[in-house]
Formats: sequence, C-alpha cells, structure tokens
Amino acid sequence: MGSIVMSNTSKRETHTQLVLSMADRQGLDLQEMVLRAELSETDFEHAIDQCLGCTQPAACKCLLENSMGQLNLPEYCRNEGLFNELSSK
Repeated sequence: MGSIVMSNTSKRETHTQLVLSMADRQGLDLQEMVLRAELSETDFEHAIDQCLGCTQPAACKCLLENSMGQLNLPEYCRNEGLFNELSSK
C-alpha cells in the first residue's frame, strides 16, 4: 500500500512540475503569484488537478524539454484558460 501512496505522490509532483514549467514558458511564475495573492492556492491546486487528468503528460514533458524560451500552449493543455487569464492581467 505504501508504494501506491508513493506512486500517487510522485505523479502529483510530476504534474506540479509540468504546470509550473508550462506556466513559466508563458511568462507566469505561479508560485510568486500565490505568494502575492494574485492566484489562490485553491486555483493553483485546481490547475494541478486539471493536469493530472491530461492524457498527454509525456508529450508535454517532451515539448518542455525540447524547446527554449516562450512556447505556444499545446492544444491539449487543460490549463490554457487559466494561463491566458493570468497572462492578460
């Protein structure tokens, strides 16, 4: 049972990093935005939950690893709305 919990924790950590990295590529520092109360912790956790439901995490990771600088969000990104909303502020 411990390995299942560890697996779920690792998966959440992986998706947290994907969300943070993709946001960074959009010019957004989500951790800083949470600290400044520009983004609620609930909304940040929701973004991670959205990412956890994605069917393309390997493609996302590959895209992030193989590109430099700002990039366009892939059409499968489940956080596109959030990122666009935060970018427009």
